[in-house]
Amino acid sequence: MIIKNFLRLFKTNVFQTIITIFLLSFFLFLQNILVSLTFSMKFLSDDLKNKLWVYLYFKEWNSKDEIIKNNDLIIDLMTRLQKAKLEVQYLPKDKWLKTLSKRLPKIIENFEKYWIKNPIPATMYIIFKNGKEYEKMKNIVTDKKYQNIILNISDIWTKNSFKKQEDRVRKIISFSNFLIKFYIGISIALFVSILWFLVVIIKINFYSFYAQIEVEKLIWFPYFKIILPFLIYVVFLIIFAFLLSLWYSYILVYNYLWPYLLSTFDYNLISFIEQNIKIIFVYLWKEFTITTALSLLVSYFFMVRLIKKI
Repeated sequence: MIIKNFLRLFKTNVFQTIITIFLLSFFLFLQNILVSLTFSMKFLSDDLKNKLWVYLYFKEWNSKDEIIKNNDLIIDLMTRLQKAKLEVQYLPKDKWLKTLSKRLPKIIENFEKYWIKNPIPATMYIIFKNGKEYEKMKNIVTDKKYQNIILNISDIWTKNSFKKQEDRVRKIISFSNFLIKFYIGISIALFVSILWFLVVIIKINFYSFYAQIEVEKLIWFPYFKIILPFLIYVVFLIIFAFLLSLWYSYILVYNYLWPYLLSTFDYNLISFIEQNIKIIFVYLWKEFTITTALSLLVSYFFMVRLIKKI
C-alpha cells in the first residue's frame, strides 16, 4: 500500500516532479559553490595569517665574469636566508618568462613581435611570519656585499615597509573573514529555501490526495503509513537533485574552471581535487545526509500538522 501510494504520488505529478528535481539540483549546486568559496577564502585567510613577504629584483650583467660572480652572491644570499629558517623562492629571468608565457601568452607574443627583450628581472621572494623574522631577513639582505646586485634594496631598509605590508595582509584577512561569514549566511539561506520549497511541494501533493487521506484517517490508518509515501517521495527528489547538482559541478570544473586556471594561472585544479578527494567525498556525504535528514524531519512534522487539520 505504501509503495502503491508513492507510485501514485509520482505518476500523478510527473511534470511537477521533474521541475522540482531541477530546481532543487540548482539550489544544491549553488550551495556547493558557496561552500567551495567559503573553504577557499578560509584557506587563503589561514595562509596569509602568518605570511608576510618581500621580493628582491636583481640587476643584469653583461660580462661572463660578472654573471658568475653575481650568481654566486645570489646563491650565497639564498643559502643564508634558508639557514635563518626563512622561506625563499628564486625565479631566474628565463624561468619568469616561462611562467608568464603560460599565464599571459599574448604578452609574450607581443614581446617577440616588437623584438622586446625579457623585461622581467630575476626575482627572489622571501617569506617571514613576524617582526623578528623580518629583522633577520633585513640584516642578511642589507649586508654590503649584496648592495650592488639588488635593484630595490631601499624597499626593505625601513620598518615602514614591514608595517605597510602587515597592514595590507591584515586588511586582506579582515575582508576574507567578512566574505566567509557572507558565504555562510547565503548558504544557510539557500538551505532554508530548499526546506521551504519541499514543504510547498508536499502541501500541493497533500491537497491532491486530500480525499484519499481523509478516508484513511477515518478508518484509523496510522499517521506514519499515511506520511511514509510522501517521505519516500522527498528522498527520491533529493537523491536525483543531488546527483544532478554533482553533474553540474563536473561540467563546471572539467569544461571551464580547470582549463581556465591551468592556462591563466598554471594551476592544476584536477590535481588539487585528486589530492583532496577523500575530504570532498566526506563533505558530500555529510551534505547529503544532513539535507535528507532535516528534509524528512521538517516534512514529517508538517504532514502531521496537515493531517490533524482534516
